[in-house]
Amino acid sequence: MGKAAQPYSISTYSIETLRQILSDEANVPLSVVQAKPHLGYFEGYFNFIGAKSILVERDYIDRDYLEDFASYYVRCFHPYPRKCSRLHFFDETITNEEFEAAMKGAEYEKLSGSYLGFVVVKPLPQTIIGRTCLRTYPSDGGRRHYPSVRDYEANIFGLKLVAKQTLAFQEQDHVAAACATSALWSAFQGTGKLFQHPIPSPVSITRAATKNWPRETRTFPNNGLDIIEMAHAIRDVGLEPLMLRADRHDVLKSNLYAYLKAKIPLLLIVDLYNASIKIPLLHRQKPSYLGKHAVAASGYSLGLSKPVPYGGTGLLLKASRIDKFYAHDDQVGPFARMVFTEMDVQFASDTVLKRDFLTTSWRNPVSGAGSIVAQPENLLIPIYHKIRIPFDTISQSVIDFDELLEKMRADGRAPLSERIEWDIYLITVGEFKTDVRSSMDLNEDERLAIQLQPLPRFLWCADGACAGKRVIGLLFDATDIEQGSFFLRAVAYDHALALVLKNIGQNTPADSKFIPRQTQAILHHFAQKHIK
Repeated sequence: MGKAAQPYSISTYSIETLRQILSDEANVPLSVVQAKPHLGYFEGYFNFIGAKSILVERDYIDRDYLEDFASYYVRCFHPYPRKCSRLHFFDETITNEEFEAAMKGAEYEKLSGSYLGFVVVKPLPQTIIGRTCLRTYPSDGGRRHYPSVRDYEANIFGLKLVAKQTLAFQEQDHVAAACATSALWSAFQGTGKLFQHPIPSPVSITRAATKNWPRETRTFPNNGLDIIEMAHAIRDVGLEPLMLRADRHDVLKSNLYAYLKAKIPLLLIVDLYNASIKIPLLHRQKPSYLGKHAVAASGYSLGLSKPVPYGGTGLLLKASRIDKFYAHDDQVGPFARMVFTEMDVQFASDTVLKRDFLTTSWRNPVSGAGSIVAQPENLLIPIYHKIRIPFDTISQSVIDFDELLEKMRADGRAPLSERIEWDIYLITVGEFKTDVRSSMDLNEDERLAIQLQPLPRFLWCADGACAGKRVIGLLFDATDIEQGSFFLRAVAYDHALALVLKNIGQNTPADSKFIPRQTQAILHHFAQKHIK
C-alpha cells in the first residue's frame, strides 16, 4: 500500500531500514541520507540502546517546522510540504496486530514500556533530521549524568507514549537556523521547563538574535550567529547570558558541572581543527582550521578516579573527575561525546606547547571519524536573572576556606585524614531542603532547623567530603551581590570538625584583616552554633 493511503507502518529496525525510511519519508535520494554524518552516530546509538522496531507516523504536524515553514519555505516557488513524518523507536518487536489492538482499546504496556523516543523527518532536500527525543545512554553505574533532561509526550493516534528523561535535538537547516541557533534551541528545551519561559522555534531564535544587531548580510538564509547575537537570543526569552572564557579544562569542567547539576544546559563555542596535522594556533587561515562551532552541553561523565587540583590552587573539586561531557551537536546527534584531551600546538615562534582540546564525533570525509578536534573558547550560560553570584566567586570563597582547613589538618587540629574534596553546584531551595530531609548524616534537630530556616530560591552549595564521607556543607546566597556577605550557613555533618571550627571561631576577631571575609563569616557561624 502506498504512503499516501497508509497513515502508519511498522518495520523491524536495522540501520539499512532506517536509511531507506528516511529517504522515503523525506523524499530524497538514498545517497543524500547515506552521506549524512548523523546516520553513523544513530547506528551506534540505536544499537547501544537496543532498538528493535520502527513505527512510521505520517502526515505529522511539527510545531517548530511549521513555524519555519510559515516564515520561509511557504514563500518559495518550489512547493515544499508542510507536514512531516515521525519515526518512533521501540526496544521490543512490535507487530501491526499489537498496535491495532492498542488503538482499539486494549492495554498497551508493551508499547509504553519499550518506547525509546522519536525522530521527526522534515521534507527538505538535505537537512531532514527534525525534533529528536531519544532515551539517553544508561548511567553506567552512576558515571554518566544527564541533569537537564525532561519527559516528552508523544500522542500516536490516541496512544500516549512518553520519551522519558531526554532533551530535544535537531539538525540545523542552513535556512532558518545554523549551529548556534540549533544549540540555543536545545538549551531552551531545558531552561524553558526549568524557568518557565516559552520555547521559541529556530526561526524565532534567529530573528530574536538579529533584530537589534545590524548585520552585514541578510538574516535568512542564516549563515550563523556570533556570541553577541546568541546573547541577544537568550535575553529575548527572559534569561540573562553569562559569558566565560573556557579555554582551560579546569574552568570548563567546573562550570559545566556546577550549572548542569542545576539542570541548566550550557552553550559552548569552540574552534574546530583537523587533528591529522600539527595545529598552528595563531594561523587560522591554514588548512588545519575548520571554523567556529556551537554545541549545547547536556550531560557529563565522572570517569576519573581521582580529583585534580583546581588551577594553580590545591583545591580538589569533584568536577575535576569529569573525563568527557555530552553535547547536542547538530552535525552529529544528541548526547554526542566530547572527550577532554591535550594536543601539541605550534605557535608563530615555532614553539610547540600542549594545549587543552576536546575530541569530537565529527567525521572527516578523508580520514574518517575522530580526526576533528575542538578547542574550547567560550561558555555562554542562560541563567535566571535572580542568579547573580557566578561560580568563580563561590569557588574563590571555598579556596580561602579550604586553605584554612589544610593548615588545620597539617598541624593536627582538624580531624581530617586527607584533603577535602569539594562538590560545588547551584541548587534550588526546595531541592536543597529535600536533600537535607533525607540525609541520615544529620540529627533530627539539625535537619528540622535547616528545613524551617527561610532561604532564597537559588543557592550555591559546597559539600566537603573526606575519604568519601561528607563532613561539611557551605551554603551561599546565589541571589545576593558580590560585595555582600553572601554566606548563609554551614551544615555540620561531622561533629568533631564542627567543634574544632567552633573553638577557632570563638577565638578569631570578627574584623580580622588577615582572614578573607567569607571565611570569617563561616567561622562566626560556627562560633554561634550550639555544639557540645
